[in-house]
Amino acid sequence: MNILVITQMYSQPDDVGDNKPTKTVNYFVKEWVAMGHRVIVMHCPSKFPLILYKLPQIVKERFAGRISTMVPPIESRRNLVREENGAKVYRLPMLKMMPGQGYSKTSMQKQTKKIIKLLEEDSFKPDLVIGHFANPSLELAANTADHYKAMSSIVFHHDCNDANIQKYRIRDNIGRIGAIGARSIVEANDIKERLEMEKTPFVCCSGAPNDAVRAAQKICQKQDYTNGIQYIYVGSLIKRKHLDVVIRAFNNVCQEADALTVIGGGPEEESLKKLVEELNIGNKVIFTGRISREDVLHKMAGSHIFTLISDSEAYGMVYIEAMLQGCLTIASKGGGFDGIIRDGINGFICKPGDQEELEKVYKRISAMTEEERNKIGQAAIDTAIHYSEREVAERYLKDVKTFNREG
Repeated sequence: MNILVITQMYSQPDDVGDNKPTKTVNYFVKEWVAMGHRVIVMHCPSKFPLILYKLPQIVKERFAGRISTMVPPIESRRNLVREENGAKVYRLPMLKMMPGQGYSKTSMQKQTKKIIKLLEEDSFKPDLVIGHFANPSLELAANTADHYKAMSSIVFHHDCNDANIQKYRIRDNIGRIGAIGARSIVEANDIKERLEMEKTPFVCCSGAPNDAVRAAQKICQKQDYTNGIQYIYVGSLIKRKHLDVVIRAFNNVCQEADALTVIGGGPEEESLKKLVEELNIGNKVIFTGRISREDVLHKMAGSHIFTLISDSEAYGMVYIEAMLQGCLTIASKGGGFDGIIRDGINGFICKPGDQEELEKVYKRISAMTEEERNKIGQAAIDTAIHYSEREVAERYLKDVKTFNREG
């Protein structure tokens, strides 16, 4: 099958800095190619006026932290064509004067023509057009699928909200899409109600590395707490992740031998390190910076509690990676894993950024016996082993085909 992927966010080799784009779509593409499909990616990021890129780095970092998104590098303004994992990837930036704006119909039509021209040059007629993120992928996917009379799909990433529905012309275009997806059960139910849909959108999950799933211990073996409880955080160091709350909660409940490992980088790093100094727990909190995916899994394997209670956490593949290592995983209530993680069964749910509630969860875990902790850790592993990159990519295509047939 010929699959065309249109996405606003796609990891590229010239991405720089700590707050890089997620590789979620990259991993889907890699698996579809491995399954024998021919895939072309049209990466359509926003391109801003040059003055934005010339701001001092410290200003851009503060701006990124305030709006909880990245300020793209100037390299992202240029067109790019490359091969990745057997797929051809085009980067076709679209001019936008300010972050958060929508594109005009004229801009969308021009971009659609560019996409069709490149596909014709590649002798590529898509059987399926897949879009990720509301803007600009929804309208571009609908336009391109209409042109080729192809199946179509869009996956929202917590961006189908009241503010965006009109700005991105979501209602105008959603009826032209065959399959509608969301990144979580909670988001799917919200979209169904918000767009007054008859059918609930399918859930598009991310997966853990195939080799990590194969290599993972299938039996939870974290019985040894003699060296204290080992806490871990993995993610960008930005405000909406609420790592400051995690640090404060850890400080209020930790015992002498306990430790917290922080993996990741971002604009809030210096302020978080200052907070650790102010709390006088520099001997208990370790900042590793960004490390490889393999090293992350190794650190998780040696940890007991993983915490990520950020706002608007669309899905978070890192949750699966933590569960796969038997970590007692604490996820955001109302986020992408609320529904996959069942509180007290295979993990825990906490309100985003709620320090008091997080401390209660930590104390709840501390009061458990090793047997109780490992029962939850085992349930986490039993859940996560069904979320390999290959398995979720296969389910994704199956759901898209089913929705297009039934639509």
